[in-house]
Amino acid sequence: MAMSGVQKTVLVTVAAIALVLGAVVAKVNRQAPLDRDVLSNSGIFLFDSPRSLPSVELQSSTGDTWTEQDLVGQWDLLFFGYTFCPDICPTTMADLRTVAEALPPAARERLSVTMVSVDPERDTPQQLSEYLAYFKAGFKGVTGEPTQLATLAQALSVAYIPPDTSEENYLVDHSGQVVMVNPDGQYVGFIRPPFKTDELSLWLPRIMSP
Repeated sequence: MAMSGVQKTVLVTVAAIALVLGAVVAKVNRQAPLDRDVLSNSGIFLFDSPRSLPSVELQSSTGDTWTEQDLVGQWDLLFFGYTFCPDICPTTMADLRTVAEALPPAARERLSVTMVSVDPERDTPQQLSEYLAYFKAGFKGVTGEPTQLATLAQALSVAYIPPDTSEENYLVDHSGQVVMVNPDGQYVGFIRPPFKTDELSLWLPRIMSP
């Protein structure tokens, strides 16, 4: 049955309204670009261009070989510390657990947190595994030869001072930032302490979005 002129007018009007509403919804849902100043106030610093990583060969807390290729395929947060650290390291790992637990499930599944030990003398794979199990967050751990650790740390602008292992109960001086690596295995920025866990859990999904 042919439509009348009124019916055609109504149909066209409804279609036009639908298009306008669709455009409005799309505009509302479209996220504004990330503001570097806002991110820096939250302790997050992103580079203008991603930086490549060197080839390294370390050992994971499971005893397997670990290379820079293990950082490909997901977002990674890397923290350089050691298990005998009395303050900064357990606090940082606890903060990262809080952030990870607060992320939406989809973002949490795309994020890996790894502790890179700068104390290979004491941090065996077993020691790392037992330490990270305490946080019950699925965190990973790696360590290795001092030269390999130094190569990775230098590429990621992480500072630490190799300790005098002849001293009993020695400490290791190290920086406290958390390094951010994208799914392409590129160094894209870092998070500076003190960590604002609420803000980090808000911004990380935005940063990680495709």
